Amino acid sequence: MNTHNVLIICYIFPPIGGGGVPRPLKMAKYLGEFGWNVHVLTVDPAYHATLDPSLLAQLPSDVTIHRAKEWQLLPNRGGQAPSASANTTSTPSQPSFKAKVKKQIVNVLKKVKPYLLIPDDQILWMPNALKLGREIMRREKIDVIFSTSGPVTNHLIAKKLSREFGCKWVADFRDPWTQNMHTSGIEWRERMEERMEEAVMSQADAITTVTATFAYNFREKHQNRIKRMELIYNGFDQADFQGLAPSHAAPDKFHAVYAGILYQKRNPRLLLQAIRELIDEKAVDRNDLLLSFAGVFDYPGYSENRDCVEALGLSDIVRVLGNLPHKEALGLMKGANALLLIGDVSADAGAYIPGKLYEYMGIGNPILALNKRGEATEIIEDFRLGQVADPEQKDEIKQAYLKLYQEWKTQEQTGSEERGADFAERVKPYERREQAKQLAQLMDELVKK
Repeated sequence: MNTHNVLIICYIFPPIGGGGVPRPLKMAKYLGEFGWNVHVLTVDPAYHATLDPSLLAQLPSDVTIHRAKEWQLLPNRGGQAPSASANTTSTPSQPSFKAKVKKQIVNVLKKVKPYLLIPDDQILWMPNALKLGREIMRREKIDVIFSTSGPVTNHLIAKKLSREFGCKWVADFRDPWTQNMHTSGIEWRERMEERMEEAVMSQADAITTVTATFAYNFREKHQNRIKRMELIYNGFDQADFQGLAPSHAAPDKFHAVYAGILYQKRNPRLLLQAIRELIDEKAVDRNDLLLSFAGVFDYPGYSENRDCVEALGLSDIVRVLGNLPHKEALGLMKGANALLLIGDVSADAGAYIPGKLYEYMGIGNPILALNKRGEATEIIEDFRLGQVADPEQKDEIKQAYLKLYQEWKTQEQTGSEERGADFAERVKPYERREQAKQLAQLMDELVKK
């Protein structure tokens, strides 16, 4: 019998999918092995760009999920977002007067949202989350709250519950808060969030985060407030890859794969231009090439990436697959010859380690990382995981892509394997089970105090 109870507070949790999900999901999956009964406080499932109910199957039966409904500022957005490959050529009907008025109201609400929803859109989840959280705290005798952001609303809920019930609290930051590269730019709001962050740092019994850079920056800014700081990296779950069969195979092709969300500051357009030039220079054979994109290629209403593909005449070598279930996306990666890691182009993007990197580690195929210099690129180079290029330097991208292409050609001709037999052992410290063990040990120490 497990002797302690932990409440994981996380808005983003299956059936919602996406990059923020694996950390709380895998903590919930493995903490039970280390003496902790797991309760999860999350949102009642509603609209989200990436829904993947299959993720829930990973959880042990003794993990209890509690779901609180979210208030809505904007009209109900119900329904799945259209996939990136959806056919949108049909002619829409003329909108009614009522629809036009509704659209105008929605546009106004979108503009005022940054001034109303602070610290993030999910603050509307907080009232119901607190109500349900209090019921859980009383009924389940919670020993430790583990809140993980984003959204940082999770920490505000945990702060209130931990104070009311006197239990230990670990505040986990997958990304920075006020030091984030994506800030509102509203001066008074940012001052307000500074005070919110200071309160969280002062009250939490421990702060955890996912990169050494984040940990250093938190210590520098809040050195007199933080009681304890622990670095718990993100990772990959080896169980996800057991018996994994390649999907969407492309025999006889140099197949590069990206699985995730693309947006303005993270897009493949310079890579596509680099490949076009390599084709024109006859450095690569066009007939060898295939690029597959799973996830969100262009957000609904935008078409910059598709337009780029067409303008460069690459439609025959670019395949847009839309959203895929997690297992199918892993199969796509398994069958790839190169795994694309496309990072943001912001100046401080090097401080971030994309969660996708760890998943790529678990797959074990060569990585083409278009990332700003930082911890992620150091991991790739230290572990010999692939090639690195600045996402804003086309010549670097060309050389990195060409290097992997040439290695593929050599392997194809000789059958040699570039990666050593010790690869799995070298990346073992980044496994999800190890991070859950580290968190369990931290919580054990806090409870003993």
